[in-house]
This record gives sequence, C-alpha cells and structure tokens, in this order.
Amino acid sequence: MDRRPPCRSCVEVGGPGTLAQSIDAVRVGGHISQIGVLTGIGGELPTAALIAKQARLQGLIVGSRRQQQDFVRALDGGAIRPVIDRRFPLEQLAEAFRFDASGSHFGKVGVEW
Repeated sequence: MDRRPPCRSCVEVGGPGTLAQSIDAVRVGGHISQIGVLTGIGGELPTAALIAKQARLQGLIVGSRRQQQDFVRALDGGAIRPVIDRRFPLEQLAEAFRFDASGSHFGKVGVEW
C-alpha cells in the first residue's frame, strides 16, 4: 500500500492509460496538468473520481521540437537564469528531499555530486 501524501499538483504524461492513477494521487482540490498522451489519444475519463477529488484537470501543449531548441538556445545565451534556493551535497540527499517537501523554498533545490 502506498503511504505517500496526496500531491497538490500532478503532471500527467501517460494519457488515458494512467489518468486514473493521477486522479488517485492528487489531493482534494488539487490540480492535474495533462501534457502527454503516451498511452493513446482516446479513452475513458473517470469523471466521478475527478469530481470526488474536486480536482482541476488542465490540458497543456508544451510546444514543438523547434520551439524547445529555440528555448535551449535562449537559455544558453545567459539571458535567463534559474533561481536556486539551496544546494545540498549528495550525502545530504534525504535532507534535500525534506527541504523540497516542506514547500518553504523559492526556486530550485539542487543536489551536487
């Protein structure tokens, strides 16, 4: 039995074959971002489960390969820099996960090895 706490926001990439798992995983009032359809483009939507969770399901288009390449070039140009809240050495990986799970960070949490 899985004892992980429900997620606030789930990213769903599988599509109809895995959407029910995302609905089970999301907390009441949570959000599911559907960005992929790896298991197909048609299928059942477990509406009763979605309604019971009072969750939002939002479909997102993430762009084309060319758009991704353009984005990577822009990042390589140095104009956009990620915000890094804190870095942890690999030996403190468990602490890094606890810090991330706390939600008290702003930006990325890094692990260095």
